[in-house]
Amino acid sequence: MGRFLVIHIAVALLTANSLSAGGPILVVTDAGGASARVGAPASVGMDLANVFDRTVKPECIRLVERTNKRDDGGLAVAVQFVRDTQDSTKGTLWWLMPPGSAGERRFELVVGDEPAVPALALSLDQRRKAVDVTEGTLTVLRYNQGTVTPPPEIVQHFEKDRDPPLYYARGDYIHPVFGPDGEQLTDDYSMNHPHHRGICWAWPVVRFKGEVRDIWAVRVLPKQPGGVWARPVSMNRIEAGPVLAAIDAENVWKWGDREPIVREDVAIRAFRQQNRCRFLDVHIGLTALVDDVSIGGRPKATYGGFNLRTFPEFDERRIDMHIEPPEAEPRRAWFHLTGKFPGGKGPAGLAMLEHVNNPDYPSFPNPQTADRVPGQYPRWRSVQPAWPGDREVALQRDKPLVLKYRLWIHPGLSDNATLESVWAAYASPPQVRLEQ
Repeated sequence: MGRFLVIHIAVALLTANSLSAGGPILVVTDAGGASARVGAPASVGMDLANVFDRTVKPECIRLVERTNKRDDGGLAVAVQFVRDTQDSTKGTLWWLMPPGSAGERRFELVVGDEPAVPALALSLDQRRKAVDVTEGTLTVLRYNQGTVTPPPEIVQHFEKDRDPPLYYARGDYIHPVFGPDGEQLTDDYSMNHPHHRGICWAWPVVRFKGEVRDIWAVRVLPKQPGGVWARPVSMNRIEAGPVLAAIDAENVWKWGDREPIVREDVAIRAFRQQNRCRFLDVHIGLTALVDDVSIGGRPKATYGGFNLRTFPEFDERRIDMHIEPPEAEPRRAWFHLTGKFPGGKGPAGLAMLEHVNNPDYPSFPNPQTADRVPGQYPRWRSVQPAWPGDREVALQRDKPLVLKYRLWIHPGLSDNATLESVWAAYASPPQVRLEQ
C-alpha cells in the first residue's frame, strides 16, 4: 500500500448549555418541509470575518434552533465550514436539516468551547492517487483518481488472449460505494462488461477535429491509433468534518494519451449518515482546452454520461425510472435501484437524481432501447440518465459544461412519498439568510 494521510473520526453531540449564546441568526426557509423530512444537506455562503471575531475557530461553531418556546435549548446541530480556498475566510457553511416544521425556522450560530469531532474521515493513498472515505467502522466510498489496474482474470481473458489486446486499465471514477450495512453497491471489472466501472462520467463519443474516440470503453480500439483517457492533474481538496467529506480533483482528458483536450473538475461531497441514510453529491465541470471538441452518447443506443454500474444479478433487484410528463409542475425525475445487495442485512436502495439545472433536464434512455416499452428502464446493468443521448454537445473553452448529480443511499425499499421529498430537497433546497 502507499503512504496515507489519515484524518481520524468520532462523533460529538453538544447541548446548547455548553455553547455561548447571543450569536448571529440563520433564518432557514424549508418551504415544503422536504429537507427536514429526509435530513437533506443545507448550506449558506458566508465570510466568517464579517460574522465572527477572527479568533473564532470555524470548527467550534454550531447551530441551535430558537423558537418562541420558553425553553428551546437542546442538542446542537453540527455544522462544517468549507473554505473557498485554504486561507480564505469566505466559504460555505454546511449542515443536515434536523426534523421540524415546514416554513421558516431560526437557528442561532453559537460558539462551543471545543472543536467538533469529525464524523467522517479521509485517507489518501499518494502512490495510487486514491481517496477512501470512512464513517466510524463503515467504509463509505473510494475515489480512484489514478489508474486502477485490471484483475488477473480480466488480463487473462481480454488482454492475453485477444489480438490486438483490449486494454481496460482506467481511473477517475468512484468505486466501491457502500450501503447502510456496509454492503457494496457498485461493481467493477465485470467479465460481461469489463469497461463498466463503479460511478463514472464518460461518453462513448468524444469527437476531436472530426475523429471519434471512446472514453466510455477506455480501451484502444483496433482501428484507432490511440484512445482518450482521463489522467490526474491535482488533488485540490481532501477534508472531512462533522457533516461531510469533500474531495476536489482536477483531471485532463488526453487524446492518444498525449494531447490535452479537456479539463475536468470533479467535486465529491459525501455526507454523514442520518437515520442510516446518506446523501452523496457529485459535480463535474468540463472545459475544452482546444477547439472542435464534442461529447455524445452511443448512437442509437443513447447510453453514456453519468453512470452507476451495479451487479447484474442479486435478490429482488430492480431499477425504477420515474419521469413525470412535460406538463407536470414540478416535473419530478429520478432513477431508483433497490434489492438485497450481496452482504447486506436486508433490502436497500440507491436513488439517482440529476439537478434540475442540468442541460435538457430530465434526461432518460431512449424508450426504443427499453424493451420498446415507454416509461420502463432498459434491462441495463447500470443506472444512468443517458445524457445527451445519441446527439453530440460541443464543449467550450471559455465556459465549462457543469453537470450535477445526487445519490441518496438508504435501507429498505423506500416509497414514492419519500422519494418526492428527496427530489424536492435537491430541486429546491432551503433558502437561508443571515441576520446579524
